[in-house]
Amino acid sequence: MAEFQSGQHPYVNQLLWAVPVMAGFVAIRHAIRLHKLFSSIGYLPGDKTLIGPGSILGLLLPYIPFVNRGSSFTFRYNYDIFKKYNCDIISFFSFYPFPYWFDVHVADAGVAREITSNRIAFPKPIHVYKPINIYGTNVVTSENEEWKLHRRITAPSFSERNNRLVCEEGVRIVSELFELWAKQGNESRVEIEDAVETTAQFALMAIAAAGFGARFTWDDDQKPPNGYTFTFQKALNVVMSNIFYRIAFSDRILSLWQKGRDVRDAFNDFKNYMSDMIETRKQQAEEDRRADLLSNLIAGAALENSEMETTSQHSFGDDELVGNVFIFLFAGHETTAHSLAFTLALLSVHQDVQQKLYDSLISIVTEGKQPTYGDIVRWSYGLAVIYEALRLYSPVPAYPKHAAEDYNVVTYSNDGKNTPIPVSIPKGTHILINIAGLHYNPKYWKDPHDFRPERFMGDYNRDAFFSFAAGPRSCMGRRFSETEALTFLAVLVLNYRFEGTPLNEQETVEERNARLLRWKMGSLTLYPEKLPLTLVRR
Repeated sequence: MAEFQSGQHPYVNQLLWAVPVMAGFVAIRHAIRLHKLFSSIGYLPGDKTLIGPGSILGLLLPYIPFVNRGSSFTFRYNYDIFKKYNCDIISFFSFYPFPYWFDVHVADAGVAREITSNRIAFPKPIHVYKPINIYGTNVVTSENEEWKLHRRITAPSFSERNNRLVCEEGVRIVSELFELWAKQGNESRVEIEDAVETTAQFALMAIAAAGFGARFTWDDDQKPPNGYTFTFQKALNVVMSNIFYRIAFSDRILSLWQKGRDVRDAFNDFKNYMSDMIETRKQQAEEDRRADLLSNLIAGAALENSEMETTSQHSFGDDELVGNVFIFLFAGHETTAHSLAFTLALLSVHQDVQQKLYDSLISIVTEGKQPTYGDIVRWSYGLAVIYEALRLYSPVPAYPKHAAEDYNVVTYSNDGKNTPIPVSIPKGTHILINIAGLHYNPKYWKDPHDFRPERFMGDYNRDAFFSFAAGPRSCMGRRFSETEALTFLAVLVLNYRFEGTPLNEQETVEERNARLLRWKMGSLTLYPEKLPLTLVRR
């Protein structure tokens, strides 16, 4: 015992030697791996932290300098991080999750176009999207021949007839909101506690009506039919608000608490509602169907299946129909709702732009009439306002790509000298088109922090505007979303002027404006933290 305590025991001596030797070997091994990693990209400059955003720990922890970037790091850094390293392509490295988190961020418009247009060298990282394969394979979660099949069927669904329907339904929905305010006795002056909730409800009602012919009310006072836990409207609300829970937890875990059970039941109800709708539509004569997305999908699937070879490896049945309807909701609801909320926030802060928006609208819309689809299509300044809000506050912060082969690109310094910088992208590299970096890059946008819709009224670098992605996999529902947002804005601006509701009498205008433009990063998209508005009838 005395020999052991004195440290003279031979096993103790061996252990004392072995630990530092093993630690040294591990350190050398990691140093070699890091050297290979950084040399493979030519020691591309960039940010380094302990914890990466791709881990659960990285998503849960807040921003901690040098430790964790936080889930909203791309928007928080915007272009400043690229300016710091004097390069429009930079690397992001983290020690955790093992064996390191590493990706390349792109804020160069030309390189972004090159990457997104080359589907062979830079395919979509499908594994990132697999968790949203909740009901069936869809156009977002498929690739190669299967994606081509889904694209052929789904793309024609977004037609001019459908866009016109979006406008008509949007006018009806906003008009019903005004009627509700009138019944409540506050039609001439309305105070909205949080306009984010209003735009979210509008977007849900619009996509439900123009998507699959389901007309909801602003007050859901219906009772669910037999066999269902929720009404269709309530089920959709729960589904769209709680996708993260459905992705993260099994039915068994969701059953452990009330909210979890609600999420489980809402997702089950949604599938059953959609299955019933699909069966009903299939029984209808084609000439009796509306021009909504579901009817268009069913018609497209029937045509494709009738022409499909029996040897084809892929099919498009009811599961794929439900899967694509879900992805239309998933991709189109929050993004449109939150971009519309940011538009209202910016117009509340910039009253001069709001007035110019109103003036441009009344020059198009017939006096005493509601805006028509023809008016919406011609409202160029309205679209410019929407685009500028999207540029400043794009709901989606980045688009991922994957390098399927070694590839070389050239970017340039941002110190005013435009020095060429060759960048090697090794096979297997995770790439992010950094939307905030692109949208705040002064090479493409003069005074990028200013709200200036006029920049979209003339020539601008379309490769530097990335809110709808680009290339073959760009957003199919772009015109649907634009029409939806423009219709809401047109009907509102025609009837009301609005501003931010003061917090108290002591709050200055500058403080109020800063509060209205505060943002948060949700599980999927960026949105205003809270948007209280006061509306006054024109």
